[in-house]
Amino acid sequence: MTSTVLVDIRDEVTCPICLELLTEPLSIDCGHSFCQVCITGNSNNSVFGQGGKSSCPVCRTSYQPGNLRPNRHLAAIVKRLREEDGKLICWLCERSQEHRGHHTFLMEEVAQEYQDMFQESLKKLRKEQQEAEKLKALIQEKRESWKSQVEPEKRRIQTEFKQLRSILDREEQRELKKLEVEERKGLSIIEKAEGDLIHQSQSLKDLISDLEHRCRGSTVELLQDVGDVTKRSEFWTLRKPQALPTKLKSLFRAPDLKKMLKVFRELTDVQSYWVDVTLNPQTANLNLVLSKNRRQVRFVGAQLSEPSSLEEHYDCSVLGSQHFSSGKYYWEVDVSKKTAWILGVCSTPVDPMFSFSQYSSKQGAYSRYQPQCGYWVIGLQCKHEYRAYEDSSPSLLLSMTVPPRRIGIFLDCEAGTVSFYNVTNHGLPIYTFSKYYFPSALCPYFNPCSCIVPMTLRRPTS
Repeated sequence: MTSTVLVDIRDEVTCPICLELLTEPLSIDCGHSFCQVCITGNSNNSVFGQGGKSSCPVCRTSYQPGNLRPNRHLAAIVKRLREEDGKLICWLCERSQEHRGHHTFLMEEVAQEYQDMFQESLKKLRKEQQEAEKLKALIQEKRESWKSQVEPEKRRIQTEFKQLRSILDREEQRELKKLEVEERKGLSIIEKAEGDLIHQSQSLKDLISDLEHRCRGSTVELLQDVGDVTKRSEFWTLRKPQALPTKLKSLFRAPDLKKMLKVFRELTDVQSYWVDVTLNPQTANLNLVLSKNRRQVRFVGAQLSEPSSLEEHYDCSVLGSQHFSSGKYYWEVDVSKKTAWILGVCSTPVDPMFSFSQYSSKQGAYSRYQPQCGYWVIGLQCKHEYRAYEDSSPSLLLSMTVPPRRIGIFLDCEAGTVSFYNVTNHGLPIYTFSKYYFPSALCPYFNPCSCIVPMTLRRPTS
């Protein structure tokens, strides 16, 4: 009975054209169903009648080719019929009613077929497994790489904000110290005025007491030293104190944080080009002594009590060991407690034909350090005068609200600029020589002048 039913169902889902199980079955208006390829081909090969109709290959009923519709119900039945059980059965079971009509094969034949198929599958799957292992290793590598980027960046952010907080703390202390100085100065004036008033009040009290005593006493007491008392009384005038402080000279104004951040970021940017500059002993004057690590230079010649001009500092220079002709470079120099110094870059080699006798006394020593002579430098002279030695007369006087103890120097060969930064004052720019064409390689220039306090090159990591 089961076999008969299966045969009937198989007939129902067999294409009348190709006599195979339906593939992507389509039904027409009369109800018959065909394979999509078969009925489409029939429509294309038919001679269309009136209205562009075709006829059913089974009952010859006309239909519109555009009315073909998928028969999903039959497609589902065909799909189930195409499935195979894939069960191992004995020869007795093969002949049983349950498996009547089923396709059966010898186990050995099927085993070899599946053996070959599984071997191919194993090759593919092992390859996929290898790819999965490679992908796993790549993902792990990316994880470690990502962490190695994030952690240093986190530390850098924390360090920079710590520096910013340190800057704000220093600014706070500086403002408080300035206020403290003004407070002491104002209190000193007030205390002096108060002391003077106390002294005058006592003198006035004594004079009044003397006059009252004379008025109450005898004639002799009244007239005793009357001239002196009269003079004191007539000319006694209360000396009022000079102007007492009433308002603070400068009220605190919160710093411009945006400007501070901009300055700080600019300094941070140029510091990313920090190079390990050292001094070249072969270029050092005999009046100079270099440290063993070639990072510090000190003047040891005859010290001048008060140098009157830069000519007296000329023979105190030393060059850096590095030469720069392209790229960007930054280095820092510690000039703490020095009363004179000159820093920057110079062309290499420096013109050996130069001498101060080439210039008149009116031009002064600034001519020696002009860019036209191959020098891009700034300097301190006479303890408080900061100057940039530009191609101008006289040299440019620079304003420093905070005297620099550390100077940052940034050279950009492509842009043709040499910039100086006051690292002591949070990296505030000091001066920039801009848009120059450097005809030859440049090297760092250092001149401790005749000041015996050493000049020190800072390490990039310090």
